[in-house]
Amino acid sequence: MTLGVLARAFVLPTVLAACIGALAVLAVPKAHAQTLTEIADDIETLIEQGRNEDAMRAARGFLRSVTDLTGFGVTNARLISSPATGFGVYEPRDSNVYMPGEPVYAYVEVYGFSLSRQQTGSNRLLFDVSFTLDSLDGQQMTDAMIAMGDIQLESYSEPIDGFFHLTYRVTGALGAYSLRTSVTDRASGQTAQFTIPVEFAGYDEMDMEDDK
Repeated sequence: MTLGVLARAFVLPTVLAACIGALAVLAVPKAHAQTLTEIADDIETLIEQGRNEDAMRAARGFLRSVTDLTGFGVTNARLISSPATGFGVYEPRDSNVYMPGEPVYAYVEVYGFSLSRQQTGSNRLLFDVSFTLDSLDGQQMTDAMIAMGDIQLESYSEPIDGFFHLTYRVTGALGAYSLRTSVTDRASGQTAQFTIPVEFAGYDEMDMEDDK
């Protein structure tokens, strides 16, 4: 079985603001670290005072506080019909069955990642991605995880979450598997994984499905 090393997709810096949910800007610091409940109370007070812009800024700080506690993670991983064009902008794929040689596109959102300040004043996000196939009984089908390269984004904001899509090219596999992907936030070293069920059918199997 040969697992083709990827195609990777990442958001170009020129459209980063639209593609990474631009939720940032910390709330105004106080003498002590606020609890989430205290921050929420402050946000409610700002809304009552009609200070909507300040409330939104504080709400972004609230979300940053949440991700500081949760650490790095991935969410909303799913198969898509073609590469995503924006945050949450994709065409879901109805079937997880693929013809031989057909690329597998996946969408995933990330949160709790590190922001590395650059000399230009921008913040860099850097992820390393790898994948493998697992049999339905949990056996890894490759000797090691297959590197898909890195994904690098830069933003002059302080984003809370982001997205990217991945393109997998798998040859020689037949039957049902779990497509397991590992995403590492390089700056912190934290790793998160997601698994999506997929099935690779031969032409005979696909013809039988069409005849039903």
